[in-house]
Amino acid sequence: MSFILFSDSSCNLPCDMIAQHDVRIVPLSYNIAEETYSCYEEGVPFDSKGFFDRLRAGALARTSLINTDTFLRAFEPILRDGRDIVYISISSGISGTYQSAVLAAEELNARYAAQVYPVDSLSASLGEGFMVLRAAQMRDAGANAPAVAEWLRENRLSMCHFLAVDDLGFLKRGGRLPAMAAAIGTVLNLKPLMYFDAHGRVAVAEKVRGKNRILREMAARYTQKALQPDEGEIGIVHGDCAEDAAQLAAQLRTEHPHATIRVLPIEPTTGAHAGPGSLAVIFWGSER
Repeated sequence: MSFILFSDSSCNLPCDMIAQHDVRIVPLSYNIAEETYSCYEEGVPFDSKGFFDRLRAGALARTSLINTDTFLRAFEPILRDGRDIVYISISSGISGTYQSAVLAAEELNARYAAQVYPVDSLSASLGEGFMVLRAAQMRDAGANAPAVAEWLRENRLSMCHFLAVDDLGFLKRGGRLPAMAAAIGTVLNLKPLMYFDAHGRVAVAEKVRGKNRILREMAARYTQKALQPDEGEIGIVHGDCAEDAAQLAAQLRTEHPHATIRVLPIEPTTGAHAGPGSLAVIFWGSER
């Protein structure tokens, strides 16, 4: 009997794709003006423009991890039915969610024959989402839960993210970028090209001046690092800057016309820290 595949709302997959691949989503949440919102509602698309308009107007979004009790409630009925679980989480380098899942798995695995296999994606947004899609493909081809979890852990550092933001203050406030790096970038009008490092944390790859140059550099990083750049799958996610995303997609289509490109708004957990105007290119590539 096949296992059940779980992820969290950071995976950034659209509702139709989540349903098509039979993925269960445990939502993270965020708070604006003392009101709490779920980052995912089944079948309801995320209102990206409304969310980023509020951030542009000065609202501060604070994100919350998924606690252990939430995972216990989500996982236990599946184990009770005798089915294993693979859960793919947002990076432990930017959220405590994975540790909550590990604690839930340890408690449940001691009580049931069926098991939970938590996987730290060391990624976010479509980086996590591409791992979920690969896990679904392996499941549908007949792989069992431990084999899928092992493959993901062995290959997760091949998931590459390169990102840029309009306002470094969002990353600074969220603790995802050191204050000194944010201050230098703001004063010098530099836009750091950032990436996820081997620990799943945001790090600076290069400092670039000018939007057009950073778009060219993002496209170049794909060409340099993608495993099969002319046939690969590319994710472009954006914080309500569709024109920038379209420009990057057009450049990549010109250079790699047979690659598959998905362009999506950034989901709210990552978007709260990256801010409006943020842009990322995500793909399977050589190790970080």
